[in-house]
Amino acid sequence: MHHDCNPPIVHRDISSNNILLNSKLEAFIADFGTARLIDPDSSNQTVIVGKYGYIASELAYLLVVTEKCDVYSFGVLALEILMEKYLGELLLTLSSSSSRVQNFILN
Repeated sequence: MHHDCNPPIVHRDISSNNILLNSKLEAFIADFGTARLIDPDSSNQTVIVGKYGYIASELAYLLVVTEKCDVYSFGVLALEILMEKYLGELLLTLSSSSSRVQNFILN
């Protein structure tokens, strides 16, 4: 995700709303002004940008952006795709009774 950029670009808002497909159905991350370059000589402190549930906990607590923040958001997006549910639906399903969670995980 970040290997071809020097200095690295961190998108800070990877979610299903920000993935665009071209005519060949290739996915691209849309940048609506939230991306920033990471400076290796800086603390890279920032404000919280992104949607609740997609923001990495270290960004929320430390306000320091790293490439790992995008990896976390991408992982949440991949989980949504694999489970065929949006994050809100997935959390509701997982927070229901334990027998329903076991059935959900086994299916």
